Amino acid sequence: MQKSADVTHRAQKRPFREHSMHALRICASLSTMTWLCMPLSAAAADDTDNTSNALEEIVVTAQRTSAAAVQKTPIAVSAFSAADLKSTLTTDIKDLSIRTPGLIVSQVAQSASIYIRGVGTNNVFNGSDPDVTLQIDGVYLARPNSAFSDFLDVDRIEVLRGPQGTLYGRNAVGGTINIISKTPSDTFVGREELSVGNFAMVQEEAYISGPLIPGQLQGSLAVSYLRHDAYEKNIVSSGNDIDNANRGGVRGQLRWEPTDNVDATTRFDFYATDENSQSVSVLLAPVANAPLANSVIGSNSKVALNSPQGGWTHDGGVSEEINWQIDPHLSFKSISAYRRNAFHLNVDTDITEVKFNEADQNEHEREITQEFDLQASYSSFDGVAGLYYFDETDRSLGIARVYPTPLVRSAPPGPVYAQLTPSTSSQAEAAFAQVSYHLTPRIDLTAGYRYTLERRQLDQDFVNYISFGPNHINAPGFPFINSTTRHFHGSTPKFGINWSVADDAMLYFSVTRGYKSGGLNWTASTAATESFDPETITSYEVGVKTEWFDRRLRVNLTGFKYNYRNLQVQSLVNATSIAIGNAATASTKGAEVEVSAKPTPNWQISGYVTLLNATYNSYPNAAVPATLVSYVSSLPQFNAATGTFNASGNRLDAAPRVTASASLQRSWNLHQGSLIYARGEYYWQERTYYDPTNLLVQSQGPFGLINMYLGYKTGDGLWEAQLFGKNLADRSYIIAAAANGLGPSGLIGSPRTFGARVTRNF
Repeated sequence: MQKSADVTHRAQKRPFREHSMHALRICASLSTMTWLCMPLSAAAADDTDNTSNALEEIVVTAQRTSAAAVQKTPIAVSAFSAADLKSTLTTDIKDLSIRTPGLIVSQVAQSASIYIRGVGTNNVFNGSDPDVTLQIDGVYLARPNSAFSDFLDVDRIEVLRGPQGTLYGRNAVGGTINIISKTPSDTFVGREELSVGNFAMVQEEAYISGPLIPGQLQGSLAVSYLRHDAYEKNIVSSGNDIDNANRGGVRGQLRWEPTDNVDATTRFDFYATDENSQSVSVLLAPVANAPLANSVIGSNSKVALNSPQGGWTHDGGVSEEINWQIDPHLSFKSISAYRRNAFHLNVDTDITEVKFNEADQNEHEREITQEFDLQASYSSFDGVAGLYYFDETDRSLGIARVYPTPLVRSAPPGPVYAQLTPSTSSQAEAAFAQVSYHLTPRIDLTAGYRYTLERRQLDQDFVNYISFGPNHINAPGFPFINSTTRHFHGSTPKFGINWSVADDAMLYFSVTRGYKSGGLNWTASTAATESFDPETITSYEVGVKTEWFDRRLRVNLTGFKYNYRNLQVQSLVNATSIAIGNAATASTKGAEVEVSAKPTPNWQISGYVTLLNATYNSYPNAAVPATLVSYVSSLPQFNAATGTFNASGNRLDAAPRVTASASLQRSWNLHQGSLIYARGEYYWQERTYYDPTNLLVQSQGPFGLINMYLGYKTGDGLWEAQLFGKNLADRSYIIAAAANGLGPSGLIGSPRTFGARVTRNF
């Protein structure tokens, strides 16, 4: 799972003091095809090189055996530099969606729900795992709640599309997002940045790095704070506007080079929020006796909630990375990490002004990881082998309160209180190896294999009281107290071939398998529903990466086909119950086209189109939330006797048939090296469903987003200024949906935002 993110190819490592005398290259990308290369210096870290017609390249370590240009890497990967992230105000993984083919970032409660090519899950709770893994400097972030941290101290981000089971292990069935930090500098560098905008937005970011012992010990420190007023006004008289920002973080690094062939980097980070969370807080269809909530259907700026809604998050950890260059061909890496994550969330789960249903959720997680890697680089082959260990404990508290009210038919005669206190523990061990054999100077054969063993345990205590107060009466069959232990194992092989047809053209084909751990359902009230099986995916992928006209034009094509077994699907049945089951089979096939052109030194054009067909082959017994029964009861796929729905042939969640993105950038050279640039972006997404029933009420129709940027940079690189606007058409759209309240509800995407930013480099 945890993978190295080296910037430097260790096969021919030089002391850092020697590296510091050479210009590093950082490249900005809009997609895998859009590169704006620039030299890094103390004064001009982000100056765009607009003197060449050629499209430049970014070097990535996605394959881990060595650093390679993206065009020479035989997998589908999108890469983004720090300069690109800054210039497009990409502050967290939500903002990556518009720039990455096939990437959809949804949200459940305070947790990220990430999909790549239709592979993902909305099951983000204790006892379950994501389908797309997130790594920071080789350290796996196990809880989806950690994924929304703002980017800090970032050198680049690599988004690997498709199963990455061999190198990245369990739960990378959809892909992997690697966040790689800047290497501390042996020369003094710094950056101070202030942004202001509408909704009283203020963001402050600062970075400093330099030598503590020149040539031996370097350090860096980055801090960030963001606040803005609520995006959505609560029209209920009690107020409690939601979707504001009040969050910040700190990240530090110490890099020690005791010898020319050994270096060790210690990293620490901490991130905290205290915000009025949005959740799925806007009705998507009218409900009875809730005129205020019904009045804001379709709005991206108003809600109607009777209960305060909000929460806090604390996330942080420490890690130690040790690299040892044994000889010119062999290197050894160790990554040790300890992390903690905690959050609290209270939600008005009926999504209306009616006092009917409220919920609280708390989670406290601890994880320990260790990985040892041995990398080899010879003239005939490159390879890596490693051992991995993961240990996690996660304690939760879930509370649901249901109040009697004459306005709701299903309301109980008296108040109901449900409390869940699950605790899970997970341990996983894995061994893996992958080798690329250079059959000829232009043909490489790749083979890899990983074997994973894991153990998971759930200790459940589910209490369902009939009434509030000091003298609670247990409902029949409660409390439900049980302990369940499951053992899982998985194999994830990979086979591939890539052929450099010419210096500027490469073909590749691969067959890979992804494996996602089985899990435990923390809301289960019976032993039979406490666990679910692993899911696996077999992927067939073919691609071509080409450059034309002296590297002024790039065209990349990718085709893929996935076969699922035991696809895990979650449905929020009601306030206290989540159904998690294994869909029998599903399949996905699609194609991605990425194009980038630089017709003149001052113009850059790029874009992509993704075509996706992702369906359930056989899913005859999909759980139906109580809120949706009235919508499906007349459909032939609904089984009234079992309360289930035959979703066979329906589209997978968060898998639109078509997504597309296009950007145009123009720069003007001024006196003494200063320049002005303008950039426009457009993103389009076809209808997206968020439930196996594929009901229109639980979907987002086609929509487009427009972003624009106007910037100025001084010739000495010391000052930058930028005007920005995102979602300029103020398009209302949802990025998630649920049906556990009085009616179908959605989580609204960000409204129109605009502002200005000033940066001082030194």
